[in-house]
Amino acid sequence: MIALSLFWSFFVIGAAAFGGGIVTIPMIEYELVTVRGWISAAELSELIAVAQMTPGPIAVNAATYTGFRVAGFWGALCATAGVTLPSVIFCSILMYFLVRFRHVQWVDTLRKSVQPAVAGLIIATVFIYGKSAVTDTWSAVIAFLTFSALVAFGRKIHPVILVVCGGAAGVVIYN
Repeated sequence: MIALSLFWSFFVIGAAAFGGGIVTIPMIEYELVTVRGWISAAELSELIAVAQMTPGPIAVNAATYTGFRVAGFWGALCATAGVTLPSVIFCSILMYFLVRFRHVQWVDTLRKSVQPAVAGLIIATVFIYGKSAVTDTWSAVIAFLTFSALVAFGRKIHPVILVVCGGAAGVVIYN
């Protein structure tokens, strides 16, 4: 029964995950930490950090990790299937209608009006993740410098370089 619970929880997360991976973090936090208690807030913070450094969407990585942690291989499989199935269904239906009604004005208006809501979810993610990631003065300095470098240099600096520099700074500071 736990595999079915994993499937359903991640199916709901996948069905509500408009806007991409970062947007799913508040939903993942609510479902996995608050409602189900499958992982702690600290584990979620670690999961997000690892998911950001590994290939694949955050929701898929979270599903695989949590499913495996809770119910082994079959749990990972069910959770991962649950989080990806809504996208397959939704994209198939959406593409049918977008191709069929691509010249209708309200279709474009609807797409544009969803974007501010997604921006709000991304901002909420910063606060949810930031509460557990920024725990002292040095972690705040690392976060601020990383943010500043990304804003200042934009696409001229690869985010992986910033993650590696942040990790190196942490090793030097905390050891």
